[in-house]
Amino acid sequence: MYRLFPKQRVLISATQKKLKEKKKASERHMRMKWIRLTVLLILVLAWPVRPGTAESRFSLDDCIETALKNQPSMRAAQAGLEAGKGREKQASSRYLPQVAASTGYAEAHQNGGALGDTFTKSYSSSLSVTQTIYDFGRTGNAYDSSRLSAQSAALDAERVKQDVIFNVKQAYFDLLQSQRLVGVARKTLEQSESHLKQADAFYQAGSKPIFDVTRAEVEVNSMRLNLINANNRTRISGMALNNTMGLDPEGQIDIDDSLTVWPAIPSLEKIKAEALENRPDLRKAESDIAAAAANILAEESNYLPAISLNGNYNWANGTTEMGIYQGDVGNSWNAGVALSLPLYEGGLTSGKVSEAKSNQRLLVAQRDMLRQTILIDICQYYADMESAKVRIEVMESSRQKAAENLAIAQGRYEEGVGPYIDVTDAQVSSIKAETDYVQSLYDFQLAAARLLKAMGKGEQLEGAVE
Repeated sequence: MYRLFPKQRVLISATQKKLKEKKKASERHMRMKWIRLTVLLILVLAWPVRPGTAESRFSLDDCIETALKNQPSMRAAQAGLEAGKGREKQASSRYLPQVAASTGYAEAHQNGGALGDTFTKSYSSSLSVTQTIYDFGRTGNAYDSSRLSAQSAALDAERVKQDVIFNVKQAYFDLLQSQRLVGVARKTLEQSESHLKQADAFYQAGSKPIFDVTRAEVEVNSMRLNLINANNRTRISGMALNNTMGLDPEGQIDIDDSLTVWPAIPSLEKIKAEALENRPDLRKAESDIAAAAANILAEESNYLPAISLNGNYNWANGTTEMGIYQGDVGNSWNAGVALSLPLYEGGLTSGKVSEAKSNQRLLVAQRDMLRQTILIDICQYYADMESAKVRIEVMESSRQKAAENLAIAQGRYEEGVGPYIDVTDAQVSSIKAETDYVQSLYDFQLAAARLLKAMGKGEQLEGAVE
């Protein structure tokens, strides 16, 4: 048994004390760590997620809804609609009586006269009412023109809405295409790196020349460059989608992959009929033509008289001095019916009528041109859809065959019975087949979106690819 000297006892005691303090500090540190983690977890759970699913992924409908809320063009269209309603309200005010009131103080001084100078002081208030009784359609036609113009503004707002929806769809599917191509580039890079390892192993074993290794290295570098370009294109596509939604272009976004889900499109004849009935710009053109016809009638009514009823009541308080006579100023009123008829205006009304008729003919011609454009666009987009659908089926088969050829070429090379050139050729074919397949999916979705917009439909009628 060892005896501890006093200095040793002090040293051991100090060491035990330090260990206890260190243990307590460690326990405090762990408690603070758990507190921070708990607070962070609470903040994460309480933090509002972006529009989309519970995992904050945006579906196409989420993106469209966000764009309709945030896009400045939607606010501009709404402002135009409200302005049209304001003009309609202005035109309807002519049906109602016009009431005006006034008040004031006046002094009048007239020198001379049979009884001497006249001096008047008065305080007066008046109320006047004017009501148009009949103006031969001038007010009614002007109101119809304004009402139809307001309807035209509403249809124009609908057109802007469909433009926003189409722009979102185009950017959405473009981002999906870019993400698919990133997957192709990443997979191809992994294959190229595997080829490089295999070629290097054969070279080290002395069974293959150095040419295979250098060719594989060039292939790896090329695939790395392709992946960089694909990632950059995806970033740009994400910025474009954010911009169509009215969000910060640099914001991160995660979307659902719906390239293989497309609208169920009806027959071509039904599409044409729906387009001519539903297109907001075509309906706007019809409203503009009707408004122009009402404006012609309103201008022609300026040739005719107008009958109105007017009345006025004046409250007055004051005095009038005329020489040696002095009297009080009293209340007064008047009422009557007025008939006004323009006799000569220097051709003003004639010029306005001619201008209104010319504007209507211009609108009719523009409506007819728009109708032809709609029909030709529908035929083109329908043909694009049919072509893309056939290409999807062809490219689905081609990419499967290309993948099989690549596997065969890789197997022959790994067995030492096939040249490396066969592997690279098969890989190029596989990349092209994958890229063409993704492109055909995008082309179909874009043609479908254009066709739906040409039909006057903003919604997405979804159906799975068969």
